[in-house]
Amino acid sequence: LPIHPGVCQPMGIVHGGVYAALAETLASMGTARVVMREGKGAMGMSNLTTFLRPVSEGTVHASARAIHRGRTTWVWEVELRDDADRLCATSRVTIAVRAR
Repeated sequence: LPIHPGVCQPMGIVHGGVYAALAETLASMGTARVVMREGKGAMGMSNLTTFLRPVSEGTVHASARAIHRGRTTWVWEVELRDDADRLCATSRVTIAVRAR
C-alpha cells in the first residue's frame, strides 16, 4: 500500500484503521480462496491490531499467515512492515466461515 495523504491521520502518519483494514482484507481473501470452493463464505469476526512504529512515507508491506484453519473459524497473523523491513504493526485476525 503506497502512502498518500488519504491514508494518513492529521499528524502525517498512516492511520491505524488502514493497518487493520489491510490485515483483515488479506485474512478474508486468504480464507475465502479456500472455503468458497466448498460453497462457504468468509467474513471478519475479530481484529486486534497493535501499532509498533509510525510510517509517514514509502510503502506499507503486509504478509499474512494462517495459524488455524478450522471448520467455522480461521485465525491469521499479519505483519505490516515499512520499506526498510521494520515491523510497524501486527494483527491477529479471526475470520468466520459460514454457509453462503
